[in-house]
Amino acid sequence: MTGLRSIWSRRTSARLAAALLATTALLVSACSVFSTRDPEPPLTGSGSFIQPDTPEQVVDNVTGAVADMNTLNYRRSFGEDFEFQPTAAAAAREPVFASWSRSQEEQYFSALAAAAELSTGHSLQLNDRSFTLISPTRFELDATYRLIVNHRRSEAPTDVQGRLQWIVEQRADGLWEITAWTDREIGSVASWSDLKAEFLK
Repeated sequence: MTGLRSIWSRRTSARLAAALLATTALLVSACSVFSTRDPEPPLTGSGSFIQPDTPEQVVDNVTGAVADMNTLNYRRSFGEDFEFQPTAAAAAREPVFASWSRSQEEQYFSALAAAAELSTGHSLQLNDRSFTLISPTRFELDATYRLIVNHRRSEAPTDVQGRLQWIVEQRADGLWEITAWTDREIGSVASWSDLKAEFLK
């Protein structure tokens, strides 16, 4: 009987020791869950995009997307029902503008970004800016522009100038986007419309 008790006692002690060891291991591993970890790297591809809570931030996002040649951020700045009105000369010369929509705007900029890959020095300068309140959810930006994109397409201009009007509207979620764009020539220099046409032919 004493022998049985001794065997039982040893088995119980072994089980208790194993349980204690497992509990200790669990606690040690659980502590690492709450310990400080190295920060994760930031998401790539977002560039300089900021949440467009104001019309001015939409303008900043387009300017940043051009500088970075970031197709995602460029696309995010335009509404689903976006409309583009080219310069009179471009409209008369280029049939591609007969049905220009957000889809064409995205295609043109994607082609431009691909042609400018590995190049630097891209910039969009907007001067003489004026914002006009049309309604509480609708603004118009009027500005002269100079766009420089260092792409590799010899037939397309790298430096264009003109005057633009952007209609910037507030969506139902409170964010702002460009819903309409009118381009105007200044003198005889190439315009943004000319650049768009070259990259969507």
